[in-house]
Amino acid sequence: MSVSFVAVASELHLARAREVAEQAYSTLRAEGLNVIGSPEPVLKPEELRKAVSVPADIKLVFVASGGTSRLMREALAGVEAILWAHLSDNSLPSALSAREKLRASGAWASEIVFSRPDKLPDELKAEIKAIRTIKAISEATVIAVCGEEKALEIQGTLEELLGAKAPGIKRISVRALLGQAEARMERPSLSEAISMLKGITGEEVTPELEEGLIKSVQLANFISEKLLKGARTPIITFDCFDMIREVGLAPCVVVGLLLERGIVAVCEADPSALLLMAACYLLSGSPPWMANLARFNLEANTLLLAHCTACPSLAASWPYRGTFLPHFESGRPVALDIWLKRGSVVIANLQVGRRKLVLARGRVRDSGLGEERLCRTQALVELDCDIKAFLAEAGNHQILSYPDIYLELCRLGRRLGLEVVAL
Repeated sequence: MSVSFVAVASELHLARAREVAEQAYSTLRAEGLNVIGSPEPVLKPEELRKAVSVPADIKLVFVASGGTSRLMREALAGVEAILWAHLSDNSLPSALSAREKLRASGAWASEIVFSRPDKLPDELKAEIKAIRTIKAISEATVIAVCGEEKALEIQGTLEELLGAKAPGIKRISVRALLGQAEARMERPSLSEAISMLKGITGEEVTPELEEGLIKSVQLANFISEKLLKGARTPIITFDCFDMIREVGLAPCVVVGLLLERGIVAVCEADPSALLLMAACYLLSGSPPWMANLARFNLEANTLLLAHCTACPSLAASWPYRGTFLPHFESGRPVALDIWLKRGSVVIANLQVGRRKLVLARGRVRDSGLGEERLCRTQALVELDCDIKAFLAEAGNHQILSYPDIYLELCRLGRRLGLEVVAL
């Protein structure tokens, strides 16, 4: 990715402006970016106009000093740029003055960020992460374990959001995948399979459940060690109910273990969730959880989220970690009831048809609820925003992330041309 850098200053502040512009330029280059431009401040509108006309992923104008609002007003009309103001030399007043005048004429298309020159602003860091995430998804290896129609739907969704940069989908049937796993990957023992769950134990374990767990671990090992080994951004999704009907195995444990190993694994072959799960994993470096919005309580401002595919590392501290048990709707092996750790979370929902990304913050208040008529992993989440406003916008599949990537998701949504509803 590329960032064009140009500093603006007035002659009155030029000596000090050179010093802070050099600091800002060095701070930016330390991020390993392709930085286009020079730290030497420009003093005239035509110089700034030329600098911001250079093609780049981000156009960055460092407001090195005061006395620059006029040249910014004349050069930045209609230009989408980030104006980086710093703490001294009337930098912020000049940036605000330029914005005020450009807004008055209807020509403001930029934004102002603010920090010391030796520290990138949070908004700029989030923008960089969002662009890198989109690039990583565009270079992903995406495997869809599903039928042809569903694979075409996933491909169409990625192309709608990423255009020509969308990765191609590689489709494989459930039976072909299981056949390859059985032929090329050693079958683990029951004790080896249980140890993979890192403290997640079974209750009322039947031979069918044990066999399902062994097959699930064998399949997860094959996918991570053979099928997707070495992929730059590995993504796999399963049409769960087709898999249950065809081979009698729910992929919940497979999904959980793959997420644990750094592979973006998504259940239900949901195209929107696939892209958002990948984005959340890449932005946070931590496994997210995909869940149904199963219930809500207006008085308590809480949601009940439920699904069977959380990964073991999202569990609370030992020994309260969770269990493996039959899948909720089908009764087939094998699902996970992970007792999620309590703490702050970001909740995201992508609705491709509406081109909308809905975001909220909240806190996991309880988990391991054990309600029999819901998907196995369950979490009570108290929202920070008004629940009625959230419900008015939300779709079903919510992606939950413990690291706070709210700002990064906002940036990513705008980069994808989505309406971002930040609650």
